[in-house]
Amino acid sequence: MPRMRPELSEDELNILNSRAESRFYRACRDQLSKDLLILHSVALVRFASKNTPEDGEADFVVFDPARGFLVVEVKGGGVSRNPITGAWSSISRSNARHDIKDPFRQSAAQKKEILRQVISDRRWPPGSRLLAGHAAFFPDLENCTPLCLPHAPRSIIGDRLDIGSLGRWISGVFDYWKGQQTNWRPLGRDGIAIVEDVFCKPIDVRPLVSTLLEEEEVIRIRLTQQQARLIRALGMRRRAAICGGAGTGKTLLAVETAKSLATSGMKTLLLCYNRPLADHLKVVNEGHANLHAMSFHQLCDWRVRVAHTDSGRDLLNEAIQTYPGLDRFDVQLPFALALSTELSSYRYDAIIVDEGQDFLDEFWFPLTCLLTDENESTIYVFFDHNQAIFKRKSSLPIDEDPFILTANCRNTTYIHEAAYHYYEGVQTDAPGITGEPVDFLCASSIQSQAIRLHAQITNLIVNEHVKPNDIAVLIAASGKQAYYDELNSRPLPHGAKWSLETHRVPNSLLVDTVARFKGLESPILFIWGLERLDPDIDREALYVGLSRAKSRLSLVGTEQACHRVLEFHLPARASPA
Repeated sequence: MPRMRPELSEDELNILNSRAESRFYRACRDQLSKDLLILHSVALVRFASKNTPEDGEADFVVFDPARGFLVVEVKGGGVSRNPITGAWSSISRSNARHDIKDPFRQSAAQKKEILRQVISDRRWPPGSRLLAGHAAFFPDLENCTPLCLPHAPRSIIGDRLDIGSLGRWISGVFDYWKGQQTNWRPLGRDGIAIVEDVFCKPIDVRPLVSTLLEEEEVIRIRLTQQQARLIRALGMRRRAAICGGAGTGKTLLAVETAKSLATSGMKTLLLCYNRPLADHLKVVNEGHANLHAMSFHQLCDWRVRVAHTDSGRDLLNEAIQTYPGLDRFDVQLPFALALSTELSSYRYDAIIVDEGQDFLDEFWFPLTCLLTDENESTIYVFFDHNQAIFKRKSSLPIDEDPFILTANCRNTTYIHEAAYHYYEGVQTDAPGITGEPVDFLCASSIQSQAIRLHAQITNLIVNEHVKPNDIAVLIAASGKQAYYDELNSRPLPHGAKWSLETHRVPNSLLVDTVARFKGLESPILFIWGLERLDPDIDREALYVGLSRAKSRLSLVGTEQACHRVLEFHLPARASPA
């Protein structure tokens, strides 16, 4: 069995968009030699004429250390070519036709880009040639002889008769290209190592909060295999929704996806709903060319200001006149944003949305108007249907079923179990870090609770040498000011300060609300103000709050309230009849 990248399960193969690619993947997996490395759905960006970036995707690439590599384009159903125009079409079982690219020219183009990336690596011997070939495979066609063309000889075409002896067909294609090229050297182990570094290297990204407790090693979140697959699987898809529970890395993936698109030359907009998260996104993307990061309402404000400067029109006032008495943030600002697209020609090639569950239907129309092509430009929406604490209901502008993230890579096992008692959705796997049990700081009144909380924080800073910035206190109840006042009146050691709703202040300990802290995380977290919450009614708020903790979580309140929060379970749903 060869090394398949990514390693797809039968369930994952069954839901691939292309049945033909599923069949070819299985044939490779089950028939080919263990010496081979086979990549599926390799997304590429190559520079075409005038040095402009052009997206590409190789369906399959077969790397053989004894020879070189082949790029194989796989097409299901029937195919047709118009000899007058040279246009190609795919023919479905119902005889429906849609235009496709020439599969032979398509695989040849991807071959050139893969070859460039391998031989341009500093480890590849300068001047050495590499055997590189391309082919096309049609697993639904009985006889592919009619497809033979000057640029598509029979030797590089596969059909249904070849699927059962794929190893022989692969060897035949390699033999054909060996006859066309001279003075090449085998890929070898060193070449395979280059390929793995270029196309298969693991993706490591830093968490939103960079440091943990001083006695622990700084942790970097390694994306799970499924998450790494997701980035590759997005490939050529211009529209996709990505759904996952708390801690599955949605924001990290959104940031990395936005950076990747911007790096390829696409003007990219990264949006979220929550202002503190938007401020963080600005910091982590600062100085990155082609990439703007902000909240949705910051976008609205910015566009309204630019329109006023350029044209003198007050778009917000026009929106207020059009929708008097309606909500400024939900209706009037989105409408003003839509008006701004009539005045400014500035557009984005890609829009990435985090916290998509909090975007209203009224938000999506002006956003699509900001795209270079309203129907074809890229939109990726990351969301968690269980985190809609702003009680917003909207339909995402994505027709296809969402990708699902199923691995928690943020919390410890204890924190995961506490938070996911409030989660309703696709099962999310617990992380591999056990951690410490959830702690209680119990007292009967806000004042006595503040005393215990202050003592615990002082101990962490003085005796455990924890940095104040690694600790956060989140208020879960309404009436936040009473809680703020209790803490703000109590001094912190070593010159540390309380920071009320202001993030990233040096040597400070953040005090904020659960709602404002969405999308962010803290190594040590205290959740306070539990007495006024009902787990049945405030399920989303508790789910969000509990899941913000990375390493240690403490609940602050009366003993009854703390136990009620930790011991809550969603009622079991009745099985369908």
